[in-house]
Amino acid sequence: MRRNKEMLERLLKQEIVDTVLALIREGESLTMEEVARRCGVAKGTLYNYFQNKEELLSHVHQAVLGPLVESHQKIFTSANEPLVKIHQFIDAVYGTSETLSTYFRFVWQNKTAEMMFLERVELLLHPLAAICQEGIERSGFVKVDPYIMAEMIYGTVIGPFTTLPYRDGGSHPDKTKMQQDVKKLIDQIVL
Repeated sequence: MRRNKEMLERLLKQEIVDTVLALIREGESLTMEEVARRCGVAKGTLYNYFQNKEELLSHVHQAVLGPLVESHQKIFTSANEPLVKIHQFIDAVYGTSETLSTYFRFVWQNKTAEMMFLERVELLLHPLAAICQEGIERSGFVKVDPYIMAEMIYGTVIGPFTTLPYRDGGSHPDKTKMQQDVKKLIDQIVL
């Protein structure tokens, strides 16, 4: 009986995450009432799991971020050559769904600059700098401060996604071409 209850709770929490992501993607109002309505539960049921909207959004953020962090950690800690790791990181970023891209644009609008910076440093810049340091020591990367190189890689990989909504004429370039261009540019800069 307890196992069934735990399974139902996990399913409901996943439904809540999916619902919040759908609301964000659709540009709809993100309220506890609307999340409950779309999940087919009473608003009070949500409050059994989350004290408020901020706690709900924190849960969603961890649910979205967890698999990405795990995927990136596998890349960053693999035995591959540094440039291969950077290419795998680029592939992982460009392999994210449009839903996740939309979610991160939403997060960027709703977090303080300091919160975003600290998360970026912890999750991406420290590991990228370590890869750059390894590349400098082992693979002939250009000898510059590894954090400068990590910031450059981060900006080159993530930057194009942040500018998509603001491009002239609303054009959305081919993601595969963007991915190839980013790899070419990084190869030119780091070696």
